Amino acid sequence: MKNTRRFGFTIVELLVVISIIVLLVGLLTSGLSGAIATGKRTKEMNRLKQIMLAWSMYSGQYEDRLLPGFLESGVQQGAQGSSAWQVRYKNKKGTELDPRLCQTYPWRLAPYLDFNTEPILGYREDSQDNLDYSLYQDPTIPITLPTTLSTCTSLEGSGAALQPAFGYNAYYVGGWWETGTTVPTLKFGNDGYTQVGSTGVARGRLIARTQSGIPNPSGLIVFAASIFLNQSPTPYSKLDQYLPGAAWVTPHRLGPDEIWGFGGVTLEGIDVALNGQTHSNVSEMISSFLSPSPIIQSGDIGKLLVYKDQSIPFNRYGKSVSVGRADGSVNSSSMTELNDLRLWIPCAETLNFSHAP
Repeated sequence: MKNTRRFGFTIVELLVVISIIVLLVGLLTSGLSGAIATGKRTKEMNRLKQIMLAWSMYSGQYEDRLLPGFLESGVQQGAQGSSAWQVRYKNKKGTELDPRLCQTYPWRLAPYLDFNTEPILGYREDSQDNLDYSLYQDPTIPITLPTTLSTCTSLEGSGAALQPAFGYNAYYVGGWWETGTTVPTLKFGNDGYTQVGSTGVARGRLIARTQSGIPNPSGLIVFAASIFLNQSPTPYSKLDQYLPGAAWVTPHRLGPDEIWGFGGVTLEGIDVALNGQTHSNVSEMISSFLSPSPIIQSGDIGKLLVYKDQSIPFNRYGKSVSVGRADGSVNSSSMTELNDLRLWIPCAETLNFSHAP
């Protein structure tokens, strides 16, 4: 009798086996990618917790006063002959730092972090083992830094000063101090604003100066993952996680100026909310709620729009931005949620709060 037993696999069987292997590899890769992303986000949150603790320690040492947001060089060493603050800062080696490096917060907060590199520069691929030697990295996306900072990019310590992982809400927490004619002046310090239902223009309270004076510590953003971007005619999308950070961070509006916008609200959702009103009304609603000008186009939904050269929130890992709040808590927020100015400005009581001189 002829033996009809066959050996090996048919082409169909081989294709089935290969398909199963490819599917399993895909599932495994997806799982590993998710685990890696989760691990990076966890590390980012841990770094931010250390930053928040150091920020609170600073206030504890200085009788409740908040860490200043930004100090122009003249503010530190004397403005136009005035005594100003006459402050000096040193690195871990005990060497006095160039005042330009201390305009931003990291070197002024570094002693409360025991000069640990990880909380400030832990996101970077390079293995900086010491803040003293950290150097500025030219970003792959060209940017134009403010003149007051562009002169210190070659100094040792410039990496920590200009490209930390987290930006400080410097305009509204601690304040942005500029060199005045005789004494340092606080940007927005005398701006006026109105609240819903109020009469007349109120002044003051725009900027938190003491920790105990913050009216909503569980909501107010103090630090957030950040990046400096230039105004772009096209929306930004798919930013690389290793792009350099920025030392401060801004809400979508600074006073009357639009800084950034994000098409995080779907047109379909707005249509439902408006109960069948026209498309022009939809655009107007998006314009007034998220970004008064320019109007967000339907093609920009889900993309980052930058209207001014500035430091803005950055969702470095995943779809949400890591933020630290005034009560010391650390969590994450979507870019759409960050359009709420009540999260940025201590006295804001409405979503579309604004102020002007």
